[in-house]
Formats: sequence, C-alpha cells, structure tokens
Amino acid sequence: MEAAAQAEHEEDAVAAGGDGDALFGTETMAELCARQGRLPDAVAIYRNLLRGPSAGSGDDERRARWQRRLEELGRPQPAGEPPKITRGGLPPADARRAPATPTAPAASENGASRLAPAPRAGAVHRLPLVIREPVRSGQIVYAEKNDLIVLGPVNPGAQLIADGNIHVYSRLRGRAVAGAHGATDARIYCQRLEAELIGIDSAYLTTDDIPQERWGKTAEVLLQFGRCVVRPL
Repeated sequence: MEAAAQAEHEEDAVAAGGDGDALFGTETMAELCARQGRLPDAVAIYRNLLRGPSAGSGDDERRARWQRRLEELGRPQPAGEPPKITRGGLPPADARRAPATPTAPAASENGASRLAPAPRAGAVHRLPLVIREPVRSGQIVYAEKNDLIVLGPVNPGAQLIADGNIHVYSRLRGRAVAGAHGATDARIYCQRLEAELIGIDSAYLTTDDIPQERWGKTAEVLLQFGRCVVRPL
C-alpha cells in the first residue's frame, strides 16, 4: 500500500505542466522568465512572492528587492525597445547573492547557548521524492520541503525544483534549482552535467557559465560566498 501511494505521488509530481508559476515560483524562475521576454509571467511570480508571509526582519531586504524588480518589470517599454534586463535580471555573477549574515545562537540568562529542542519521540523521517522515469521536456517535478532523487535522464525543457537537495543519477540536460525557498546549504548532484540552468536558492548558472572541464561529467553544485560553484564529485 505504501509503495502504491509513493508511485501515485510520483506520478502527480511529474504530471505537473503549464507555465509552472505555482510550483516554480521563485526569484530564479521570475528572472528566467524576464530574460526570455515573458514579462507577464515574471511579474506574476514576483507578485506571488510578495503576497507570501514574511520570514521575519531578515526577509525585509529580499522583499524590498522583489518590490523594486516588480516595479522595473512593470514599467512600459518604448516601442521596438527590448526590456532592459541584466544577466538573468540578477546582479553580475560575482554579486548575484550577498552572503547571508550568520546569526549567533540564542543565549540563556547565564550566557550559555540554548540548544534546539530535541525532536519529538515517534517523529517519522520524511523520505525524499523519488522519480524513476525520464523527465520529459515541459514537465516540472517539485519536491516540496524535501529532497528530490531522479533515476532517469532529465531532458532539455524539463524542470526540477526541490526545497532540499537534488540528486540526478543520469544525464541532467534540463533545469534544476535546489534550496528553492532559502536553503542556501542545499546542493545538486548529477552523474552527467549538461544543464540549461542550475541554481541554489536565487543564485544560478546557465549553460554558458558551467565550466567546460565539468561539462558532461559528474558534478556537485553548491553555494560558496553567495555564488554557484561546480566541482567534481
């Protein structure tokens, strides 16, 4: 019964199609839409992001950036003039994302750090979403609050997104974004990297950005100092 439920969950995840705004509604995808000239899609994604709940004071800077970008995309363009978009709409590669400021652990009255509460007894570990079939062009697979494991090839035009890590045990030729909702320590692992786009949170690399020495080979993608880095496994 559990296996049948997992298979049904996988089928629902792979079947997602259309423009993917509801599933792929991240800053990275908004900027990709803007770069492709799909300004209404980019505006819709930014509006959805701004309507979402705030994560606290640390989220103010990000929301202000989204608001500025929404205003830029909403300005009418002179006839015959393409929209003014920087590389993907994001800052240059060396400043696409500022490193997050580390926060110190909360201190108790005697100055000692408080440990996070222990997990509740009987808590069930959530297994990653596993996709065994090839992911075809136009399909979107989303692992919400989870890791994603893909055993088959990911074709051009296919999109993978996970709030956690992404593992592709085959050729990755489509797009993949891990840590989609702020998990900057998330990573992407694949056996053969030939991606159209790879990203961690809001930092990303396109085909032209991927180092030639890693093209077509095993790779790990991670964030270092706010930039996407590709290195061998």
